[in-house]
Amino acid sequence: MPTPISVVIATYYRNNLVHDAIESVLDQDYEPVELIVVDDSGEGHAEPVLSGYPDVTPIYLEENRGWAGAYTAGIRASTGVYVHLLDDDDYFLPEKLAKTAAVLEANPGVGVVYSGLESDVRGFQYPHPEVSGDVLEWALRFKMYPCCTITMLIEREVLMDVLPLPTYADDLALKIELAKRTKFATVDECLVYRRKEQSRKWVGLEKFAEMKRIVHHQRDLYEKHPDIRRAVLAERYEEEGQFRLEQQLWSAQAIYCFLKAAYYAEDARVRCGGQMFASLLGRPGWLTAQRARAMFAGN
Repeated sequence: MPTPISVVIATYYRNNLVHDAIESVLDQDYEPVELIVVDDSGEGHAEPVLSGYPDVTPIYLEENRGWAGAYTAGIRASTGVYVHLLDDDDYFLPEKLAKTAAVLEANPGVGVVYSGLESDVRGFQYPHPEVSGDVLEWALRFKMYPCCTITMLIEREVLMDVLPLPTYADDLALKIELAKRTKFATVDECLVYRRKEQSRKWVGLEKFAEMKRIVHHQRDLYEKHPDIRRAVLAERYEEEGQFRLEQQLWSAQAIYCFLKAAYYAEDARVRCGGQMFASLLGRPGWLTAQRARAMFAGN
């Protein structure tokens, strides 16, 4: 008999989208599957949709708990040997559960199997062949995409050991916690469809803040990998500086970010330092320096 799987969908005021997520689970050619939908609205907003699915186990939270709280509630209520999390605005493609479960069953030392995904923003994204086995350093560098919440099938025993899920940085933090506990494997196919990112955590400046929160919360681990810590912070500050100048004509914070990037960078100190000096003249100065650098690199 196939290994039982629990799929947990967390939904928050997306009745127009959660239907597709539910249907994609029910259409999978795999049994047995337990489907749990956690309504995180705090007021039963999804009840009109969920009442139409007798095979779905609904959980109506009394108050909004956010990404981590909703999924934690669903995971604790699950009974499957494997657990798959799915956001309410995304959906499985055919054979998602069957193909990832087959790899998990065939590899006793592996606790997570993830696939590629199709996105309406990035197109087809396949797993990198090197991001398997011991992936902790990849996770610390934030270099695991398309491994993410919606592509991972996870051993429930491993996932339970992580609970409650981290309340910061969502699945970036979750992947680090999983990588500390188990090995990963991949299915080299795109088996999930991801709609355009809607979470405010990953839009604008909040994206950089969330990543820096991970470095803070996992400081003991990053202290064991100082080269990774420096590289991660250098990249984050450089990206933030560039983003700020794309949004503003002149930004003191952008100058500060490039200065911090130059401090942390080892291989890119000259580049980051150059951007810092160029940013003193605002976006025009920075863009001129970027064009000059590109022309010099092309010669």
